[in-house]
Amino acid sequence: MMGLVGNVVDAAIGCLVQSILGSFLTGHMEVWTREVGLDEDVEKLEFEMRNAEMVLAASEGRKIDNKLLARSLDDVRELLYDAEDVMDELDYYRLQQQIEQGSP
Repeated sequence: MMGLVGNVVDAAIGCLVQSILGSFLTGHMEVWTREVGLDEDVEKLEFEMRNAEMVLAASEGRKIDNKLLARSLDDVRELLYDAEDVMDELDYYRLQQQIEQGSP
């Protein structure tokens, strides 16, 4: 994955980071993760996501001629998709608990 293709990957990853961070920052999710004792873990993940976002912002729009760098960006993208899956699962469990408790 090199050149312009790498630039497109950068933009897609940046959007994915924003989507995941948006999931973290919902009031319901923050309250729930605190209640179930996951708040510190979520804060650590959020910190790492922001670091990834900074690296991607610095490389955005640059031509990627380095195969190792392109491969690393692919790895980051896969990890971000995994993080998105984790957030979806957390939200599922939050909603499940809300339904079981009869909360709005």
